[in-house]
Amino acid sequence: MSSTLRWPRPRSTHLLLRWARAIWTLPTNLLGHLAGIVVTWRRGERIGSGAARGWLYRIRFGTLQPIGAVTLGHVILASPQFLQGLHGRVVLAHELSHTRQHDVLGPAYLPLHIAMQLACTLAFLLRPVAGSDPVHARNPLEQHWLCLGFDAYRELVRGERLTEEEREAYLRAFGV
Repeated sequence: MSSTLRWPRPRSTHLLLRWARAIWTLPTNLLGHLAGIVVTWRRGERIGSGAARGWLYRIRFGTLQPIGAVTLGHVILASPQFLQGLHGRVVLAHELSHTRQHDVLGPAYLPLHIAMQLACTLAFLLRPVAGSDPVHARNPLEQHWLCLGFDAYRELVRGERLTEEEREAYLRAFGV
């Protein structure tokens, strides 16, 4: 089964739905902003589009550097060198896909993601998947239950699955 690559639909801008989404996602977003402030000592920058929005915290050199990028609610923590060029734009689209997951899962987002990563890492150690890593290989929250799955993002960086024009339109849909 191939990793998901789905065009994002714009999120609803209806006032009641925006308020409900804000309340539903508040606990994880607060945790994400706290983590962002701790690792950057700065305020995050707003990124995204009508399809997915988030706050980007660029991790200072030496702080959590091996992470690359991680999403906590609507907050993305990322190493600046990981965000350069086409690779960085595609990474941001993938991470913004996680913010859409958070809209649906709300407070269950982090516990579910952590549980899936642990289970998938254990499964990977027992039966490795060539060309992938433990966190992403079999994790449906990384591969299928979002607009831009991990393996699909790697294919976009390599110029596969979409033409260059389609890829640019897809990235613009995420505002990156």
